[in-house]
Amino acid sequence: MNVLNNNSFQSKIEKLIMSYENGEQFDEFFNDITSSDIFIYGAGNSGIMTYELLQRSNLNIVGFIDKRASDLKTYFGKPVYTVDTKEINKDKALIIVAFLCNEEEIKKVKEYLFALKYKKVFYFYEVCMSYIFNFGKELLKHHKDKMIRVASYLEDKRSQEIFLNFLEASFSTDMGKLPKPDNSIQYFADGIEHKHRYLRFIDCGAYDGDTVYMLNKLIGQVEKVALFEPEPENFKKLVNRLKEKPVAKEHILFPCGVWSNTTMMKFLSGKAMGSQISQNGDIYVQCVALDDVIMDFAPTFIKMDIEGAEYEAILGAKNIIKEYKPDLAISVYHKIEHIWEIPYLIKQLNPECKLYLRCHASHGIDTVLYVTY
Repeated sequence: MNVLNNNSFQSKIEKLIMSYENGEQFDEFFNDITSSDIFIYGAGNSGIMTYELLQRSNLNIVGFIDKRASDLKTYFGKPVYTVDTKEINKDKALIIVAFLCNEEEIKKVKEYLFALKYKKVFYFYEVCMSYIFNFGKELLKHHKDKMIRVASYLEDKRSQEIFLNFLEASFSTDMGKLPKPDNSIQYFADGIEHKHRYLRFIDCGAYDGDTVYMLNKLIGQVEKVALFEPEPENFKKLVNRLKEKPVAKEHILFPCGVWSNTTMMKFLSGKAMGSQISQNGDIYVQCVALDDVIMDFAPTFIKMDIEGAEYEAILGAKNIIKEYKPDLAISVYHKIEHIWEIPYLIKQLNPECKLYLRCHASHGIDTVLYVTY
């Protein structure tokens, strides 16, 4: 593996953090947001994340802006407007653009909104980083130590590049700095040797079976699969596909979400691959801790792509992970802090593990932490 000197890379990360540590670049946003009418531009996954973050910060959102306003009417109980509406006071409005853009794209979006006479426009990454820097100064110190520690855990140069790219993009709010995608199959990245292979495979966020059918295409039928999918329509599709074409000698299917403990939780349904556990959900679903329901499964591989619930799900699987040491493929792009929080957590559970990062789509989407031994 092409690895940089870990001490050198740690120093590089520490210098990067220190260069942004005072958080002055976020002061304008922090001062404006508390005295403005907040509108989120984009009623999708990034809009949901932004909405919930603002809620946790006790900030009130007036409404959403979306081209589907005539169909949506309301979103999370808030009115939805078209961007050119005359109902919004543009002098008081603060617009948060909540969809993925590179640097050039967000520049054009801001220019478009300014041309419509909106005065204050920010990108949702600025909201996330403002939360870290301004809504709790102690958070920065807490995150800083983990960032530097994780910099020493990464096994190869590509992993270090991705980690650095994410931090640079987050601190500068320049999405052009996000990592470019690797030319490999998501969850089955080339060049990473998995100790246990895929014989007993757990899929958290199974959707309609896309991952296990890719597994079947790559290596054929496996011994056992345990599949978790809480979204009702997705689960129906999953069951029907597996009845027609099995992928393992034994299938265990759970119409459940995965969490740190076994409980009922609110869930935002009807979003296909983007359905997720959310305090603003429209239904309740059963969520389980893996340690509670498959304690004797002895997994060789666990994949998690569960729209931001990965950290909690790992906590609910810590006994399995510590005892059986399965290889892991964990999505770490749904929340900014997951790029360092999840590697740190995994390393505490099994200090001997090896950590790799790979990015499988543009804008840092589908960035996966691979864990092996």
